[in-house]
Formats: sequence, C-alpha cells, structure tokens
Amino acid sequence: METRGINPNQGYKTLKDIAKIISLFNTLQVEERSISEISKAVGMLPSKVSRMVRTLEGEGFFEKNLETGKYRLGGRFLELGMAYVFNFPLRKLLRPHLEQIFKELNLTTSWGIFRNDKVIVVDRIQNLNIDLLTHRIGLNLPIHSTSIGKVLLAYLPEKEQDRILKSNKLIKFTNATIVDQKLIKKHLKLIRERGYSTDEGETHEDLNCMAAPIRNVNGEVIAAINLMDEKQRTSVEKLFGLADYLKDKALFISRQLGYRINL
Repeated sequence: METRGINPNQGYKTLKDIAKIISLFNTLQVEERSISEISKAVGMLPSKVSRMVRTLEGEGFFEKNLETGKYRLGGRFLELGMAYVFNFPLRKLLRPHLEQIFKELNLTTSWGIFRNDKVIVVDRIQNLNIDLLTHRIGLNLPIHSTSIGKVLLAYLPEKEQDRILKSNKLIKFTNATIVDQKLIKKHLKLIRERGYSTDEGETHEDLNCMAAPIRNVNGEVIAAINLMDEKQRTSVEKLFGLADYLKDKALFISRQLGYRINL
C-alpha cells in the first residue's frame, strides 16, 4: 500500500502565508481587519484566508470582534511578546539601572531595541498618569517620533535609514511630529552630534522624552535608554537638562557590555 507523504514545499508555503497574515497586524494604526481586507492585502483567496484565520483563532492568536465581524490579535501574541522581552538577555543587566534612575529622579524610564525594522520596548518603570499605548512593554514604538526610535535610527548606516523610513508609515501623531524624511535625516544628524535624542510632544502631545544610545563591545548601538515625563509636571528645560546624566548612565551600561571609548 502506497503512503502519500507531506509535501515539504507546500508546508513551507503555508507557513509563509500565515506569516503574511500575521504581519498585517504588526502596526498600532490598524487594530482589526475583515477576511476580505486580509485577503486583498495578502493576495489570497478569501476562503483560504478564512481557514487560516479560524485556525489561528482556535489557538488564541486571533480574536473575533462579534460586533464588527473583524479579527484582531489574540492573547497568545501578548504571552509570546512578554516571554520574549522578559527573557531578553540584557533585561537583567539593565533593570537595576532603571530602578536607580527612577529612585534618583522620580521620572519614567525605559529602554528598547531594534528588531526586524521595529523598535520594541523591553522594560520600563513608570511614573505617569498617561496611558501610553505606544510605550507598553513588548509593543512596537514609532521609529520616527519617539526618543528611543530616533536614537536607534540615527546610528544606523544612511542606506539603512533611508530604507526603513521608506518602508515605515510615518504617522503624524501630533502637530509636532516630523514626517518629512529630509527633516528627519537632519534631526538624526543632530542626534549623532550631541549623543542623545528628544521627543518634544511628537508622539504624545502631553509628554516629553529623551534617549541615549547603549553600545556593545564593538561600539555598535544595540539599545537605547530614555527618560520621560508629562509637560505639566517637568518642564522641557529641566528634563533635557538631564542629558549629561542620561548619557553617562548609557555609557556606564555600555562599559558593562565591554565598550571602550578609545577602541
């Protein structure tokens, strides 16, 4: 009796199709999509998309909004995201530094990394009344408007900067958000010159932020640490007056990772 095996190529294609569907939800701007919207975006038949989405729903990766009939990311992705950030190797090293900053300044502090063209918040200690959707642990940060995103972008090669700016949708979150690529590039040059970035109400109109780069033993910027506070509580002059403090903290962490200024 002949046994028909599984075609590995077909299995690989199915995984790629599932990855395409999941990638559509990798944004803060679109929370829900219908089967027809997903089908059109990924170029697959609605029936095929429906089968895959229902399978993902059954495993907890998608949830269906019963009122709209549309799908959104499920709790399993949150579990995976939290598992990723809580097991990230640098997290244990940086946590004491966040605690020290918070104790000394009573300001919200966080740090993030750049992965797959996205900026991810790895850890944060908060002292804010604002519910920061864009700064939650494990979620992506806008790369063009946040202090962490801009620092990580500033130290990439120029060709990489151009590619990322073109591939990311530059949302104007507030009146202060810079979305013109030429102006962003000019700002990135300034960040490299002074060694830190700022977000003056560019992501959240009531919030100011500042970030500095963390380097590895080779001098490569692998993460960024920031300070933030509400405008009504801490003036922009007072917050940005802590630039040297934050840069020194980032340098101290970098040295723990083996970085030396005179390489």
